[in-house]
Amino acid sequence: MRKGPGRRPQSAKRQRFMELRERGWSILAAAREVGVSRTTGNNWTRGYKTYRHGKPAGFVPPLERLAVRQISGRFLSQDERIEIADLHHAGVSVRQIAARLGRVPSTISRELRRNSMTGRGYRPFDAHRRATARRARRPLRRVESNGQLRQLLAELLAQRWSPQQISRHLRRQFPDQPGMWLCHESVYQAVYQPGSTLMRPSTLAPQHRSPLRTGRDHRRAHQRRDRRRPRFQQPMLTIHQRPFQPEDRSEAGHWEGDRATWKVARGEWLHRLEVHVVKV
Repeated sequence: MRKGPGRRPQSAKRQRFMELRERGWSILAAAREVGVSRTTGNNWTRGYKTYRHGKPAGFVPPLERLAVRQISGRFLSQDERIEIADLHHAGVSVRQIAARLGRVPSTISRELRRNSMTGRGYRPFDAHRRATARRARRPLRRVESNGQLRQLLAELLAQRWSPQQISRHLRRQFPDQPGMWLCHESVYQAVYQPGSTLMRPSTLAPQHRSPLRTGRDHRRAHQRRDRRRPRFQQPMLTIHQRPFQPEDRSEAGHWEGDRATWKVARGEWLHRLEVHVVKV
């Protein structure tokens, strides 16, 4: 493995890390399993900023599944792109690079032309990241491809309908048109999607940016049940487990005792007030 700037990433560890994350492992547990630091796991999951002379110079996006997954041999791998960059910087011709890699010259020429950056030349890691982003090809959601459905969804959200109500209403209104159906999770995803046109305040609740009743503009992270922080540090005791009898009202600080104490104090205060009024 190369040392210093431009060293090759740990491809096998990154692939294993992403597999564990897809199974539900935490960042710390997955990082320990593959043998990297927690900081590296955070960088792979959330991305990180690059600095130059103490100022932010760029941002490296987080890893994607397609970036570390084994792909078909008909596509260029990251190792092949690194070798293309080394040979291209050394002045080797396109045909010679193709012969060494066992590729046709048009593949190498197209790779250098499509993924070279203006003023910076061909950089293999950036080229692989851009090629991976193009290969993802996220399909259009039904809300994005159906204008009538998108308009109807916006009108119902403006009337403060919940996603569950919208889902049931669409099935009742269009029983013979499955293309107009949406489940409540699809409505949430359409609203929470970055840059969504549905994320606009409702006329019935203009103080909230989100059209949802909760007012949230992003999905709230949920903790697993075994990792939730308990509301009370010590479990509460029922009235039958307390070491005293509440009926005798002998101890202050409880509802029964406080009520009796309050009645006594109120009686004394009224008695003093009557005495004061008589004296005056």
